[in-house]
Amino acid sequence: MKLSYKYLTRPILGLSILLMSCDNEFLGKPESNDVTVEDIFSERATAESFLWESYRTNMPLGFPIDWGLHNGMYASMVMAASDEGDVYDTWPSSNDHNTGVWGPTGNREDDFGTHYKGIRNANIFLENIDMVENIPQAEKDQMKAEAKVLRALQHHELMKRYGAIPIVDHVLTSSGEIMLPRNTYQEVVDFIVWSCDEAAALLPDSYPSSFNGRITKGVALALKGRVLLYAASPLHNTTTPYLPESPELTGYGNYDEGRWMSAANANKAVLDWAASAGVSLVNSSDDPAVNYQIAVEAQGNSEMLLYNQSNGWWGAWDPMFQQFVMPRGIYGGWYGHGVTLQHAQKYHTVDGTDQEWAEEGPRSEFLEKMQAMEPRFQYSVFYSGSKWNDEIGVRNFYKNSNGSWSDGAPVNGVGYMRKFLGRANWNGGQFNWIVFRLAEFYLNYAEALNETSPLDPAAFDALNAIRQRGGLDPISVNDPRYDTQEKLREAIRRERAVELAFEEHRFFDVRRWRIAGEEGVMKGQMWGLNIYQLTDNEYVYRKEPFESRVWDDRMYLYPLPQSEIDKGYLVQNPGW
Repeated sequence: MKLSYKYLTRPILGLSILLMSCDNEFLGKPESNDVTVEDIFSERATAESFLWESYRTNMPLGFPIDWGLHNGMYASMVMAASDEGDVYDTWPSSNDHNTGVWGPTGNREDDFGTHYKGIRNANIFLENIDMVENIPQAEKDQMKAEAKVLRALQHHELMKRYGAIPIVDHVLTSSGEIMLPRNTYQEVVDFIVWSCDEAAALLPDSYPSSFNGRITKGVALALKGRVLLYAASPLHNTTTPYLPESPELTGYGNYDEGRWMSAANANKAVLDWAASAGVSLVNSSDDPAVNYQIAVEAQGNSEMLLYNQSNGWWGAWDPMFQQFVMPRGIYGGWYGHGVTLQHAQKYHTVDGTDQEWAEEGPRSEFLEKMQAMEPRFQYSVFYSGSKWNDEIGVRNFYKNSNGSWSDGAPVNGVGYMRKFLGRANWNGGQFNWIVFRLAEFYLNYAEALNETSPLDPAAFDALNAIRQRGGLDPISVNDPRYDTQEKLREAIRRERAVELAFEEHRFFDVRRWRIAGEEGVMKGQMWGLNIYQLTDNEYVYRKEPFESRVWDDRMYLYPLPQSEIDKGYLVQNPGW
């Protein structure tokens, strides 16, 4: 039976909810209940089920699936709160971020305490699995390593949003301190790296197919690589923090080039492990768009390191993935996620050049230019005049000459997000949220290496591995477009925006690079291409802004919930 966080956990779910119950403190002790730890860890079956529940409560999920859950953002995806995209309707929480109406008393992207419920589950497992008599010690040690990575993963999820946070490495009880202060940023980084190193030494390279989805050595290396890349980035690795207060909570308080080298080495370790473990970029098809689709959608593909498998078939009201993400008028979608012109312009044409758009032009030009875009764009973006699938066919969306919008319109952007959704139909589908896939670590390595060894040939090699899989020609230092560290840095960032589009990277990347406040990134006008009917047979496209967004530098890190600040044991982030 394949591991599924959704279905294998049901027998133990009631027990774990009781164990996770907390008082009013997010780090609080469990309330009394009739199920004891001894009951759960008395035999293999219930102990394993608690591990699966630890997976469920610690695995990130970027797909919005329910009204009351903070997966993605409330009723939308994180991409709609970055320069990648937008949701036309105003009530999903992505628009809170775009308009700046969020803060310590309301942030519908994240639920601070939920992270600690997952961490608590991992700690309960770590402290009690040795009680089970019928599991060999070597297997217990491996299971502990899985739990350590899950716990570290949630510390990272907190850290990339809030900076330094309280480290919780044990089960908190009423007899001990439960309102823990924030550790320093460096202490949290060191804790995650230590956890990954300890776990990697005990984890296997793979599992039998019946347990596809469990944490491997590669996942531990991947988490370490990503965390060290974040730590080396300009938001944290600097002598001049974005705001001067509490620099030990927002970063290191100084700059050290060695942090980039540590990040490069850690991400190279992921690539070296992959080469020895049979993990590789998907390149099985002659069509780069097909390879990209397989890499994103296919269960157990060759480059997937870790993904959340809990998002299965959609329902009328539970889960609501279909309604929240499908384009308007397709499989019951309510509004879809538009793709901004800012993001679309990061893709190349099939011949590797930049696409240029006039202020206005005929629809024939719109289609010609869209069809000239690279394969990953064709897979990822559903634009007017393109085909969704064989069942839906080609759709056109435009503004009629009488002022009304056609079916499927309007779209805030150049078209709808199609990535992740290509294989869906009225019967639903299995949608796996990507936590780690190998492509990221080629880009991580290229970025970190270029910062510590500018224009290093190995950085070009790593970048070109992703470009060529995407259907683009390789680049080299001999090309004047890429012959300085700054130019290569921009090429790496651009490739990252394309390859990892909508996977919840860009929202945090522009923060760690400290470019979120630049015009057209998280601030200022967002642009799209709208099509207008002039007469029965005459249509034009127009380049137009659809909204102006708000940014303040205090937004580089989230504020901690005011309800916790008011209890007096946490220091708030600068500016909030």
